[in-house]
Amino acid sequence: MQQISSRHNSIVARFRDAARRAAPLDASTLLEGPRLIEDALAAGVTIDVAAVSSAQTTRDRWSSLLERLGHVTQLVHVSPSVMAALSPLSTPTGLVAIASLRPAPFESTIRAAQPLVLSLVGVQDPGNTGAVIRAAEAGGATGVVTVAGADPYGWKALRGSMGSTLRLPVVRADDAERIRADARARGLHQFAAVPRGGTPTTDADLSRPCLIWLGAEGGGLAPPLMDDADELVSVPMHAPVESLNIAVASALIVYEAARQRAHRTAPSLAARGPSA
Repeated sequence: MQQISSRHNSIVARFRDAARRAAPLDASTLLEGPRLIEDALAAGVTIDVAAVSSAQTTRDRWSSLLERLGHVTQLVHVSPSVMAALSPLSTPTGLVAIASLRPAPFESTIRAAQPLVLSLVGVQDPGNTGAVIRAAEAGGATGVVTVAGADPYGWKALRGSMGSTLRLPVVRADDAERIRADARARGLHQFAAVPRGGTPTTDADLSRPCLIWLGAEGGGLAPPLMDDADELVSVPMHAPVESLNIAVASALIVYEAARQRAHRTAPSLAARGPSA
């Protein structure tokens, strides 16, 4: 197994490039920590190279993961000082990898019978982006689109998603108009989430195939997206609260959609007949 003790090694440069994601269209991205790497392997993601700190190789709980990595990719041992250069964290976990991840096509988000797609516009915080993706998967959404915001495949967003980006179709788009046109062509009802003045989420029909536009907290959605939406929708809030964090708002909307869809598909008591 290759041992690396110099920060000038070419593999160190590869990890730094993957962490920076200077070329977002490049498929290479950094995975930090055993949990995310395990999720990537379970999702069938290609691991190009992995590095483990020599200070962590004796951990029993990592033994099976390291053995598996050694069979599927290049696994190198690095000194603690080199690991500090490889990992973007101030306190590295001691295990990092470079994976090949490409954004999903929009079509992959609408293959389900009842698509539920979240489309984020201008959300710059990668932690929030990752949290939205995590909530979307947990609540049964069929995909997430990000437009002109944080890179969902950057290491911060990946950590924020806790692996959900590796399993849920996540689209990266530069143009909201193209997504809007694609959604309309496929018959999706388009909601625009606004802080106030929209149909309350509890009254809106979120059980239908739909795409929900969400803007960054503060700036919100641009007027054209709101004007062209089929319907405005708002999460009910008590005064004087004026807005919610994008991750919180997304979770509330997705779970209201899940509640409505479960209610619609559940057999009625009359259909079940009398209980025994």
